[in-house]
Amino acid sequence: MQFRLRGHRLAAALFTLALLALSLLTAPAAAQTPCDSHEGRLADLHTRDQLKALVRCAAEHVAAVGWEQAAQDFETDAWWERPVYIFATRADGTVLLSPGSEINPGDNLWDWQDPDGVYPSREQVRVARDFGGGYVYLRSINPDTGREDPLETYVAWIDYQGEPAYLGAAIYPLDTHGTCSPEVVRASMVYNERDVERFVTCAEHHLQQRGLQALHDFNSDPRWIAGPTYLILLDMESLVALLIAGQPHMTGVDGNAMSDVDGVRFGREKQRILASHDDGYVYYRFENPASGAEEPKSTYVRRVLVDGHAYILGAGLYVPAAECRALPPAQDIDTRDELQQYVRCAKDLIDERGELAWDLFLNHPQWIGGSAYLFVLDDQCRQLVYPLDYERQENDEPRCHVTDANGFPVNQEIRATTRSEVGEGWVDYVWLNPANDVVEVKHSYVIGGALHGDRVTGEHISIGAGLYESQMQPDGQG
Repeated sequence: MQFRLRGHRLAAALFTLALLALSLLTAPAAAQTPCDSHEGRLADLHTRDQLKALVRCAAEHVAAVGWEQAAQDFETDAWWERPVYIFATRADGTVLLSPGSEINPGDNLWDWQDPDGVYPSREQVRVARDFGGGYVYLRSINPDTGREDPLETYVAWIDYQGEPAYLGAAIYPLDTHGTCSPEVVRASMVYNERDVERFVTCAEHHLQQRGLQALHDFNSDPRWIAGPTYLILLDMESLVALLIAGQPHMTGVDGNAMSDVDGVRFGREKQRILASHDDGYVYYRFENPASGAEEPKSTYVRRVLVDGHAYILGAGLYVPAAECRALPPAQDIDTRDELQQYVRCAKDLIDERGELAWDLFLNHPQWIGGSAYLFVLDDQCRQLVYPLDYERQENDEPRCHVTDANGFPVNQEIRATTRSEVGEGWVDYVWLNPANDVVEVKHSYVIGGALHGDRVTGEHISIGAGLYESQMQPDGQG
């Protein structure tokens, strides 16, 4: 596995890896299998095969180093990144380990039921004991959505200090009809490849339920069309467009004739890929309805059947600048350089989407998580975007008078910095850190932008984000 390790996490992870390496010198060959269930962040693990591989690797780790050491390791960041973690339970339902939940060792889950009346612990014991391992399906509160979402677990039988137990992990699958509520999947929340795949898959579920009547929804419902995100539907055989959402004049256009400025026949390319694959991506240049400019676009397409007839269903992503493609998720931002780029990429998104970007800033894990969050103020210092409840504005009064604990006029300085000739810069002040309830120095990077027009004619806004002194790492050491 490859993990993004930061600050104090690195020492803990290296210590864990050193212990594992030492144990492998005397472990049997089977225990030397590396944890290659996925590449990248543990939180990006989201397929059934990846889940199974992670649990089997964890079981091998128990066999290699023994339960006591393995239990300590499973509580480190190398094995735990929300919402994915290793759990373990005795055969009678008594919890041994559950670091990523409010369940404690010693709790008994034997009689616990999910909302559908399933006894998860009993079923996990049965599947692990009688079949050596397998999948158990239930519903549970998803910490990212606050909803009762489908949860898929994989469990394996292990030896716990001479007695049987089961060990497992779980994921909230993204591609089932049960996760397609508008609160979770909507056009304004499509930002990356995982988002667009989930969006199109949910559109397919909607299409299967309503048939071609769903095209009206795709063409007009803000859930399905927002800014640069919209759906297309082409006849698989003829490539005639039944839908290019938001552009009704293109209904009936022959996709065989579609090509971009570089000569890419993207209609035919979609047809070619889906002739032998269930889904895939096509790359070309196309006009972004949010900006009016021709931009690089990657369109995700799926082959779908409606009443036995095959269609091409898809939606696209307009490719951001390389610096923004490489931007880490909000929860991993902890250096000045990363924070600056975070705010600049937020401005780019506002330039493209306007107020539609607010949904991403307030809800999308790319933009909010950990100690990093974005704020947007209008020219009267009123909050257009501010995710923290404890300091959120309750009325529409101007806020330029706001000061920090030392009387420093924070919002005035932010506005002055973003209205300066340079238009951006650092503002330092003291502020309550919600992570530790301590008032400490906060370093915010702010940049000027505009709504409803350009910087001359549009409404001036200040876009910013900050890191607390205790959370900021030196550049190059994050």
